[in-house]
Amino acid sequence: MDPHLKKEVEEAAALLGTTFTAFATQALVERAREVRLTHSVTTLAGDAASEFAKLVIDPPEPSESLRTTLATRKIEV
Repeated sequence: MDPHLKKEVEEAAALLGTTFTAFATQALVERAREVRLTHSVTTLAGDAASEFAKLVIDPPEPSESLRTTLATRKIEV
């Protein structure tokens, strides 16, 4: 690690009253969580987003299979 960067991290850790290692570990974990969250979110663009919005606003009628399933299953709310 570049000595200037290491010093910067050490100073930040000291401001929080923690060690370089604890600070660096926490920063790594937080960044890993951000990356995982970003990659777990589905983004729709263009036509896909428009089509999804239409289906949410005006959903199609349920199919016969769905009607049969709903009629035979107990649904608890």
